[in-house]
Amino acid sequence: MSQDNSKLTNYNDIKELSPSILREIQDNIKQVIRDKLSQYFPSDNALSVLDNFDLFEAIFNEVLYSTISSIFSATYKIDENNLQNYFHIISSNLEGYRDSQKRSLFKSHPFEAIPTAALMLSSINSQIKKQESWQKNEEGIAVAQHRAKGNPQNYIEHYISTPGDITLLPWNEAQQIIDKFGFNSAKLHLIFAAYTMEQSKPWESLFSIKGSDLIEKIGWDKRTDLPKYQKLLEIAKTAFALDCLLVKTVWIEGRNRKGGINASTPVGRMWNITIVPYGQVNTSGKIEEPSEVQIIVQPGAWTKYFLNRAGAESREALYQFGYLAQKVLEIDPYHEELTLRLAIYLTLDSRVRLDGKYKVEELLEIALSKTEIDKALSNFRRAYDLKQRWDNALKYLLNLGWQIAFDPETYPEWLRPDYTQKQPRGYFKKLLDAKITIKPPHPIPELIASKVKPKVQQLQPKTKDTTPEDIKLTGSQVREARIAKGWPQTKLASFLGVSQKFISLVERGERPLSLQQAAYVRFLLDIKI
Repeated sequence: MSQDNSKLTNYNDIKELSPSILREIQDNIKQVIRDKLSQYFPSDNALSVLDNFDLFEAIFNEVLYSTISSIFSATYKIDENNLQNYFHIISSNLEGYRDSQKRSLFKSHPFEAIPTAALMLSSINSQIKKQESWQKNEEGIAVAQHRAKGNPQNYIEHYISTPGDITLLPWNEAQQIIDKFGFNSAKLHLIFAAYTMEQSKPWESLFSIKGSDLIEKIGWDKRTDLPKYQKLLEIAKTAFALDCLLVKTVWIEGRNRKGGINASTPVGRMWNITIVPYGQVNTSGKIEEPSEVQIIVQPGAWTKYFLNRAGAESREALYQFGYLAQKVLEIDPYHEELTLRLAIYLTLDSRVRLDGKYKVEELLEIALSKTEIDKALSNFRRAYDLKQRWDNALKYLLNLGWQIAFDPETYPEWLRPDYTQKQPRGYFKKLLDAKITIKPPHPIPELIASKVKPKVQQLQPKTKDTTPEDIKLTGSQVREARIAKGWPQTKLASFLGVSQKFISLVERGERPLSLQQAAYVRFLLDIKI
């Protein structure tokens, strides 16, 4: 393809340019988000544009056109009419990228992959265990610190800043933001984490979510006590608080001859968030009752160290993830606070604790403050109330499909939920010492096990009557089922822990799936043979 005073006339020539244009568009969009969008808009014109167009689509098309224009004008002689034609062709080629920005969670399955690295738990604790997590350090700065149990030299620290700044806020100022944290922010945090799993390089990507979608995901669509605009305002306030949450890690994973993987990160935001309201502008230029709120999220730099598949393969970064069941987000903390605390923790811990075995005391100490447990040990009424809350939480999780088994030796029948007779003396201490197995709903434990121990599972026969012929898949079967699901190749690759190129080779019949991979694909894509 000549670059000297030539015109582009070949469709394939234009198509080949799309990947490089896409990379430039991604960079340009991020710059537009940083430079041009803010919590408040200076003119009515900006607001009217946002009212009439989908935000991300408008920005995408504007940046796409300017990017194409700048690239082509510097290389080719192109008039305005041809530029419009090339814009439409390349825009069509990039349709999948725009669609990925609009993908809604839990459409294909009642669960989604989420990162489960230690900083996910520490950041969740900084929101739902605020009193135990946050303190004032020697410099008067608000900090929430988490140290690894197995290696106390590894630690994670969270700080509070203001939007557009990285200055660490002192205790009194930070408390105003910390007070906005809670179960709502924790749920949004998990949703952002799930969307982040869709990005191949999340530290270089961004995604956009409508506030109305977030209302549905966290179960607020069933609430009748608040009008929609108030729910949207609450979503916006919660997202604003999350934008202020910073993270710093000193973290070396594993020990080997190379010294392990250094996943230490400098101070940076967990999420870079822009909040854009839609609706009628009042005389002061503000939108008091938004009809919609757009949340634009760019994952923080921590994802380059803790959610980097390519880096994990080269042992330079980590790629740790598990699965979040949709029903966890719908648990009402007002009525089922302990249930939600347990579900969130067990979701993040299930990647590490494959057998799901715990002592009751361990789970209660993770979910609640030690003070609350100590009071129950010394007060009969508090012990009774906590036992009732624990039993109700177990029954609720069972109703949601969680797998629970009681250890017959340490967790006798008279200690379990629904036992109606009077409890013997010392029952609460006995409860704390009891052992229990809790796992997320099927098939999450099986999916996690297939990721953690793939080689072991490949050696294990599925069932006595399963043969290779039963689970062999052709490339065309995989491709047709994937397209029917509406999945891009990258999503299937993410679930299998392989590259998009591998999926492409499989679908072209140039690479076979292993027996385990084939069985897994059959489950994911609902392929019946």
